[in-house]
Amino acid sequence: MGLLIEGKAIQGVKDERCHYCMNEEKELFHQFYHHRFEKEVIYCRACIRMTYSSTETFYDLLELPDVVDDVEYQLDFELTDQQQYASHEIVETVIKGGRKLLHAVTGAGKTEMILEGIKVARQNGQSVALVSPRVDVVKELFLRMSDYFNTEIDVLYQGQTLKYSSTFVISTVQQLVKYQHHFGLVIVDEVDAFPLPMDERLQKTIERAAEKDAAIIYLTATPPKKMQKDMQDVTVVLPARYHRRPLPVPSYKYLSKRRLMKGGLTPFLKRRPDTYLLVFFNNISDMEKATEVYSDFSPVTVYASDALRHEKVEAIRAGHHAIIFTTTILERGFTMANLDVYVIGAESYTAECLVQMSGRVDRKFIPYDGTVKFFHDGVSRDMQLAVKEIRTMNLNAKKRGWID
Repeated sequence: MGLLIEGKAIQGVKDERCHYCMNEEKELFHQFYHHRFEKEVIYCRACIRMTYSSTETFYDLLELPDVVDDVEYQLDFELTDQQQYASHEIVETVIKGGRKLLHAVTGAGKTEMILEGIKVARQNGQSVALVSPRVDVVKELFLRMSDYFNTEIDVLYQGQTLKYSSTFVISTVQQLVKYQHHFGLVIVDEVDAFPLPMDERLQKTIERAAEKDAAIIYLTATPPKKMQKDMQDVTVVLPARYHRRPLPVPSYKYLSKRRLMKGGLTPFLKRRPDTYLLVFFNNISDMEKATEVYSDFSPVTVYASDALRHEKVEAIRAGHHAIIFTTTILERGFTMANLDVYVIGAESYTAECLVQMSGRVDRKFIPYDGTVKFFHDGVSRDMQLAVKEIRTMNLNAKKRGWID
């Protein structure tokens, strides 16, 4: 079908439902007296940052035609056996329609696995949406897809607008509210990232943006338990990294908060030349205090609400900072050579978070025998589950001949 635009046909809020974002939660509607309309107006607070959907606003559905694009991609290396297997599974789903979950370890090369599926979809005239809950991931995907494909690509996140015809869109999941039954292929990267797993409205947004017989591909290293159960018959497990080396297995190290703030991390902060360290904290206040304690090592801090976040991440990627203190903002979509990872207060994280953070190490093709340490004040079950998951994936990859 097409794209929601300002118009006359569809009332924004009607019958206790927002017809823009599909919100039905009563507490997310607000009512006030509007002097211009001389009556009470109800508006939706769920999508207020994107639009003003109310009982007095209306939309039209702009028809977007199917466009065949004889698109090709440029790849200067051959896919591994595992990547070829995954790519074949994706193409079959694109042709037949339906759902597929790719449970792929961090560093498996998921981006390269989806290229052939996107090509087939576009050559068949199917519009493509490549989406993620995280803006940082969307930006990374756009840069990589722009390198692979010589075609028009729309990128959408807060503050960005459409430039082309929505035949190939890379966006946050939230931006899909603009579309209804338009995409023949929807690929959701990092499907378990906040806030997607706990927001049913966003999950419905994905389904509404897709055509009736569309292919929807879900990608993640840490699928939610419910998704694993619901999609077990259409799940492809990919336990190997593209470079055929096993996942780094974390080690445990006791470090209380009191000891941390008295310099207990000092012996572990000494770096070899041209190596980098990512230190995850579960509390911004503790991270800032630790930055003062370890100021001799000149750590840089970065977190979601940091006004200089994007500039700092660019500087980090350029190798300007040897030690980075951060929150889970860098647990996904962040790749850097010669990187080690420490997790402070590891007992406070879920197994899924710990797997993602561990997965930042040794992702590049050039080998790096990096370290993952879980600093803790008592080993938790989730820490044990994370290590078990990593060991199991390594074992499965070895059995299938996908790692050396």
